[in-house]
Amino acid sequence: MSENCKAIDAPATEDSPYLQPGSIVEVNPQDDDCPRAWYTAIIIERRATSTNHKRYVVHFTDLFQERNRETKPFMEYNSVDIRPLPPPLPPRKFKVGDIVEAYCGDGWYEGKIAIVLHDDTYIFQMSPMCLLVGVNQLRLHRTWFNGNWIQPLDESELAVEAEDSTEKVTEMDSNKGVILESEADNAEASKSGTGNILEGSGQKTIEEEVFGEGQLVEVANDEDDFNQAWWFAATIVKPVGNNRYLIRYETLGTEGDTGFLEKEMNSLHIRPPPPHIPVPHQFKMFDNVNALYKGGWCMGVIIQVLSGGSKYEVYLDNQEKMEFKHSDLRLHQDWINGKWTKPSP
Repeated sequence: MSENCKAIDAPATEDSPYLQPGSIVEVNPQDDDCPRAWYTAIIIERRATSTNHKRYVVHFTDLFQERNRETKPFMEYNSVDIRPLPPPLPPRKFKVGDIVEAYCGDGWYEGKIAIVLHDDTYIFQMSPMCLLVGVNQLRLHRTWFNGNWIQPLDESELAVEAEDSTEKVTEMDSNKGVILESEADNAEASKSGTGNILEGSGQKTIEEEVFGEGQLVEVANDEDDFNQAWWFAATIVKPVGNNRYLIRYETLGTEGDTGFLEKEMNSLHIRPPPPHIPVPHQFKMFDNVNALYKGGWCMGVIIQVLSGGSKYEVYLDNQEKMEFKHSDLRLHQDWINGKWTKPSP
């Protein structure tokens, strides 16, 4: 430790144990460029203030002020920006969607697991970038709140919480049962009166069609599982009712290779083709892309730009790694609420 850190021998105060001089802590500088980062530091002293705010001088252990001179800053922070070191957890595997913190050079950055690779490596997504990290660089995200460490809920706990919420809503609805029943009776009476008029005038309710005959679309490759990571070009042959359509694939042939495969699909698994986003030069590392693979567009992430920039190594959603030409890739877009959106990094 530096000679400048002798202040750690200062007498103890009435503060929490982790805020005593000499304690190793983590500090969140509230940096606008990276608001969810924690850096290791040592408490040097508590500063007297004219207000009730508790402020402390800390000396960062890994964060360099001037990296070429290897000087590490002394800075002052409020107690709300300081927390103790999180207790260690046993080794674990992470899964897609886990909220984690990754150690990258000088501190712990909050983000999530975007892709699970082989050999305990992961694609870590932290706005506005993605990083390739090993399992030893990761830890589960925890929040320091009222003197306790709080872990994010896992899927089983979330399911229980959702079930409890559903039960509460059901109970509320049952308490309003009499009112709801009365409203339903009035609505039914209104319907029956209107129905006579519609029937007498020969009018019929017409189901609105989302897609028209001959329209070019893209369809999910597996309607049962609704795998939104793989989409195939198709044409609407005709609507068949109940929001279902007969479609004809543009790239998948029948078993006898006598024509293109036709299939009936729900409109939830059909979307228009995404608009073209030009990439005139080359894609970048960790770009979210769609790769033309086995006749369809499979979602993936670029994990290596190969020599010359005309080919790329892509980690596909089906956990395969493959090389693709520039012309066989497009930037990934999501179809949400009837609009195309480019996902945040």
